[in-house]
Amino acid sequence: MKHFYFFIILISYLTHGFSQNNRTSFSLALGPTLSIPSTSELTNSNVDGRPQIKSKMNIGLFVLPSIKYSLNEKFSLDFGIGYYLDRFSVEDKLGAVSNEGNRNVHQIQTPISYNLHFGAGNAYEIGLGGFASFILSAKEKGDIITNNSQIGIVDPNDPTFSYNSTVSYSKDIKDNYNSVNFGAFLQIKKNITFSESKKGFILLRINQYINAIKNNDSESDINQYIEFKNEKEPMTVNIGIGILL
Repeated sequence: MKHFYFFIILISYLTHGFSQNNRTSFSLALGPTLSIPSTSELTNSNVDGRPQIKSKMNIGLFVLPSIKYSLNEKFSLDFGIGYYLDRFSVEDKLGAVSNEGNRNVHQIQTPISYNLHFGAGNAYEIGLGGFASFILSAKEKGDIITNNSQIGIVDPNDPTFSYNSTVSYSKDIKDNYNSVNFGAFLQIKKNITFSESKKGFILLRINQYINAIKNNDSESDINQYIEFKNEKEPMTVNIGIGILL
């Protein structure tokens, strides 16, 4: 939460200190960010139990103050600096052992987009852009589940026998990410009116990270015939509402 409070202070400062003119406007957008499910096959081996990482849908949040500069009636540029919390539900499998948990990735993003305005009264806007992301922290919490029936380490006749044993874990995974990474996005906005004096917009943005994960290829000293591959780069969707300040 300390990252969120920091951005509340930053937003207040920018709102007070930003001087508007006929070509520029200041806005604040916020809402949920959703991870896109994916599966990474982490080796080229066809052996059962090869490493896999499966992502499931989860909900984070974003807060994005930004400046719009109008080039003309049809085109504009957006510049922003925002706080993003991306959350991923993951299942990391290796043979009979599965790590099932949630990743929380806190970051600062600086998106820039080139926008086309269209429709009646230029009420709609489509933009294409890129962003730099600065990782603040990344953590993963969950359970390590071992399927004992697959590895035969216990006697089924033992009264304490359980097919699945579970141990909770919590780890810092910031080192798994590049401290500075980049991505691209496509966004759509629709202008809305809150009142006679207040206007805003609704926002849909699809983000594709390019080099967020370090993805250092692992080398196996045990079996030279197994080649380790890279984990897929994350994709997220931002759905938000904004207000012009």
